[in-house]
Amino acid sequence: MPYSLWLVPYDDSPFTKTTQELINDTVPRQFLAEKDYQAFPPHVTLTSDVDLGGKSPQEWLDSLQFGEDYKPQHHEVLIELDTVTAEDPKFRKMNISVKENENLKKLAASCRQQTHSVSAEQAQAWAKDEYRPHMSLLYADVPTQDVERKIPLIEMKIGFAYGDLFACCGGSFSMGGLITVVDTSSNETKDWKRVAQRETPWAMWRATRNLI
Repeated sequence: MPYSLWLVPYDDSPFTKTTQELINDTVPRQFLAEKDYQAFPPHVTLTSDVDLGGKSPQEWLDSLQFGEDYKPQHHEVLIELDTVTAEDPKFRKMNISVKENENLKKLAASCRQQTHSVSAEQAQAWAKDEYRPHMSLLYADVPTQDVERKIPLIEMKIGFAYGDLFACCGGSFSMGGLITVVDTSSNETKDWKRVAQRETPWAMWRATRNLI
C-alpha cells in the first residue's frame, strides 16, 4: 500500500485555514468545474512510495531518526514559500515552490535513506538532484499553459489571502507543525488518510516577500 511522508502545519493555525481555502476553492475555481475540484491538506512532501515494512504506521514513524540537532528558533527546518509555479504533472499542476534550505534538504535525505533502503550517499544525491520541495495548490489534468496564463491572477489572490498573516508575523506563518504518514492509495484525494503523526516543533513555515 503506498504511503507518503508529509510535513504539515498545525491543523488549527490561521495559515492552514487560509491555505485550505485557496486549495478547496480559490485556485480550482479558476480552472475547473466545481464537481472536479480535488481537496487535499496543505503539505510539503518529504518522500513518497513508502513501504512500512510490516510495522503499524505510528510504530514505523516513531522509529525514524531525524537527528537531534534541529531546535526551534536556533537550528530550524525552514519551509519558506517563494514562487507560484505551473508544471506538467497533475499533482504539481500549480504549486508554490519552497526556497532552498539546507536543513530541509538534510531532513528529506535522512527520510529517503530510512524509507527506501538506500545509502546515505544515494539519499544525499537524490536530495540534491531530484528533490524539489513545494506546496501544491491544484491537482488537475488541465493544459499547463492555461495554468501559466493565470499565475499573475493567483499571485494577486495569494497576496490578499496571506497579506495580513505576513504583516502581523513578519513572514512567519506557523511555528512548528507535524510530520505525517498519509495513506495515498486511493485515486480520490478525498479518501487519503493521515494514519500517523509526530510533532515537529523545529519546523518553521514562512513566506518570502516575493510571494506576497
